[in-house]
Amino acid sequence: MKISLNSLPLSGRIAVTLFLILLWYGYTLAALNARLAVGITIESIAEHYEDHSLTKGEAQEIEEKGFVEEEVVMDHHEEPLKKGEPSITPQEIVQFGHIHILGFSLLFISLAAILTLSGMGERWKIIIVSLLFLFLSLDIGGLFLVRFVSRSFALIPFISGIGIGAVMVTISLAALYDLWLRKG
Repeated sequence: MKISLNSLPLSGRIAVTLFLILLWYGYTLAALNARLAVGITIESIAEHYEDHSLTKGEAQEIEEKGFVEEEVVMDHHEEPLKKGEPSITPQEIVQFGHIHILGFSLLFISLAAILTLSGMGERWKIIIVSLLFLFLSLDIGGLFLVRFVSRSFALIPFISGIGIGAVMVTISLAALYDLWLRKG
C-alpha cells in the first residue's frame, strides 16, 4: 500500500494540518522576534551582526590620546554599546547558530517528509526540498558571513528568511490540497 497525504485517515490529516499551522505560528513568531530584536532591513541585519570591535589603530589612538567614545544606544531594550564592544560576540553567534541549525534540521525533515508524501511531481519535490535546505543553511551561514567577513553579506539572511517562508507556503499549500481537496 502506497502512503500519501490523501490516503491518510482523518486523524492523520488533522495531525498534518495542525502541524503546518504550528509551523506557521512558529515562523510568524520568529519573524516578529527578528523584527523586534534586530530589524528586518538589510542595514539593520548588517549593523547588528557586523563586528564593532576597535581596530588596532583606533585602540592605539585612544590609548595615546586618552579619548573615550560616548555610549551609543542601539535599542531601548539593551544596555548601551560602547565603541569597541561587538554587538554580538563570536561565542554568541556560534551559540545562536548551533541552536537554530538543530531546530532547522527538525523543520527540514518534517517539511521534507510532508512534501515527499504529497502528489507533487518528483522533479518539483527535488527542487523544493533543495531550496528549503539552501535557505535554511544560508539563513544562519549568512549571519556568520556578516559577522566575520563583511556587512555586505547581510542580503543573504534577508533573502533566505523570505525564501524559507516561500518554501513553507509552497509545501503547505501542496499538502493542504492533497489532504483536503485531492480525490483518490
